[in-house]
Amino acid sequence: MKKLFDVNLSTGRWPFRRLPLEKLSDLNRRLRAAGISGGLVRSLEAPFSMNIYEANDLLLESCRDYPELIPAPSVRPDFTLWREIDARAVTLHPVCHQYSLDAPETLEMIEALLRKKILPVIVVREEDERGQHPLCRVAPVPVDGINALARRFPGHPFLVLNAYAGEIGRLDAPNLYADTAFAETFPALSHAVEKFGTEHLVFGSHSPFFCLESGLSKLEYGKLTEEQRAGIAGKNIERIFGNDK
Repeated sequence: MKKLFDVNLSTGRWPFRRLPLEKLSDLNRRLRAAGISGGLVRSLEAPFSMNIYEANDLLLESCRDYPELIPAPSVRPDFTLWREIDARAVTLHPVCHQYSLDAPETLEMIEALLRKKILPVIVVREEDERGQHPLCRVAPVPVDGINALARRFPGHPFLVLNAYAGEIGRLDAPNLYADTAFAETFPALSHAVEKFGTEHLVFGSHSPFFCLESGLSKLEYGKLTEEQRAGIAGKNIERIFGNDK
């Protein structure tokens, strides 16, 4: 694999527990050591922040010195930020920010982002539901809602993060891409590959939540051809961003 691009990175302070490598400088050193050439980064603070403007500013400041890392600031329909935003990708947390993917204001926001060729990144969950704080249970984003949204905008890619293998298998819109972080089956990635294929499957480690090496092991030990492995590692994401990531 000549390229290894990680679509599922975060930085900042998670409100419920300390995470290793929460500083982007520390995380970036680990990425470089692992041979990862670039990635998408979102804010750990945005899902529960009352002020996503502040969370996004911190994200952009953190990414400033790392041109190989693409910031994906958070947007929500009730904050006018999305009208002026200039980014290659944006992060959607529909459940945390309490909006529906089929609401008129959400569709207006998505349409505007797609006109500017901005990639919508839908985070199904940040934590396994079993590990959430008992007073802050957050349901996953429903797969049916993601499918319906993607079908409204055919030809425009959408990236889905942190879906379980079974949920990935239920993604049926042809313009959906999904990452590998929560695809926990044995052999590695077997269910996601069988049900979803590999052409729209992309590498995501969910670091620093998850151990980076665990994510990499799925590529190394999954029953994949070299062509499939190279596609998941980086070539598939070029369909979204082109060769210049």
